[in-house]
Amino acid sequence: MLTFSFIIAESLKEAFIFYRDWWWFFTPLVLWPIFELAWISYVQEKYIRNIKWKLLEIKIPAEIEKRPKTMEEFFSAIYSSFDVVIDTLYDVYLKGYIDIWFSLEIVSIEGDIHFYIKTPVKSSEMIESQIYAQYPEAEIKEVEDYVSDVPDDIPSKDYELWGTDMKLSKVDAYPLRTYKEFEDQASGEFIDPISNIVEGVSKLEKGEQAWIQILIRAINDDWKKEADDLVLKLIGRKNPKDKSGEGFLSLIINEIVDFGRYIVFSFFSPQSLIQKEDIKEKNESLSMMLHLSPGEKDIVTAIENSTRRPGFETDIRWIYLAKRGVFDKTKGNAILFSYFSQFGSQDLNSLIPDGQTKTSAYYFLTEYRKALKKRKILRRYKKREFDQRSYVLNTEELATIFHFPTIEVKAPLAPRVEAKRGKPPTKLPI
Repeated sequence: MLTFSFIIAESLKEAFIFYRDWWWFFTPLVLWPIFELAWISYVQEKYIRNIKWKLLEIKIPAEIEKRPKTMEEFFSAIYSSFDVVIDTLYDVYLKGYIDIWFSLEIVSIEGDIHFYIKTPVKSSEMIESQIYAQYPEAEIKEVEDYVSDVPDDIPSKDYELWGTDMKLSKVDAYPLRTYKEFEDQASGEFIDPISNIVEGVSKLEKGEQAWIQILIRAINDDWKKEADDLVLKLIGRKNPKDKSGEGFLSLIINEIVDFGRYIVFSFFSPQSLIQKEDIKEKNESLSMMLHLSPGEKDIVTAIENSTRRPGFETDIRWIYLAKRGVFDKTKGNAILFSYFSQFGSQDLNSLIPDGQTKTSAYYFLTEYRKALKKRKILRRYKKREFDQRSYVLNTEELATIFHFPTIEVKAPLAPRVEAKRGKPPTKLPI
């Protein structure tokens, strides 16, 4: 009688013999995905190292009445940077090309506030032209990178820092609060959300700095498909494209049946069939919407409105650093986190600290682990590196978080053009 262990041993022996005879065929198939990932990472890193960057500082006249909607137009314009670099597989596998990205930065150095955009040199004219298109009297100048004034070995005997990446509390499809919700519908009074951070960081003392970095890269519309699926789920309607839970044979049979029905019915009355199906789907959606509570309807409407705008892959991080004599983690955390918390809502989405990047540690080797996290987030900030856990924000959300101070912002150290400027250079392409 054959024992179980004997059967296992014989099966392994046969498998080894089979692999020994056919290793030349199976080994490349197994190793290829690993090689492909490693190779693409190598050529992309090589490409990134050769990108030349330019840091632009932007100042806007104090008397200009521009709402965040103006900045939304700017983001919509630079969305055109999507998919303009990669044309062929040669560009991906040998050149290592990736879509360009930009860094939007709000910085306070000892209370002196600056608004920066770091851009690849090849895209700098596009950035300048689009800013001038929306803010004709803006002042734009290239400046030295402020991060080079801070040593890499923080924490040290002179400096200390605290920082984190921010992540969404829910999936990307749920939107954040936007500038439209900061305006009183009755009086028309607008409370500029940027005033929160401008007022806060303007009070930093000598030796203190606060850095906010918003990395953005235009992406395709795949995230909108996920949002559409979420809407169907919220209204209780089954997604016709959702085949999860069905076996392979069932999928094949269903596809054949659907195809046959389409051929038969479309032969006799193609237009009426299509129109009836469309009307049926609309009636089903409307009927399901009627059964939702007012709050649920608002959520569905907010998600659908969010997907009407272009999206950007986004990564937000911030750092508070200071000389050891004046370092106050509680103060820095309160100023910076309160800025991002105002964009959250209980029913929709919020920006919260990412526990994996937050410069905290518990239990064992805490000081050593915190030091590693602090140096890592500082290095990634300086290099403007995207996090693997990035998320999608649309142009309206980005314009709410990053825009130039409006006339409502009264902070004395808000960055302003001190004298009226002439027209922008005519050579810039718009």
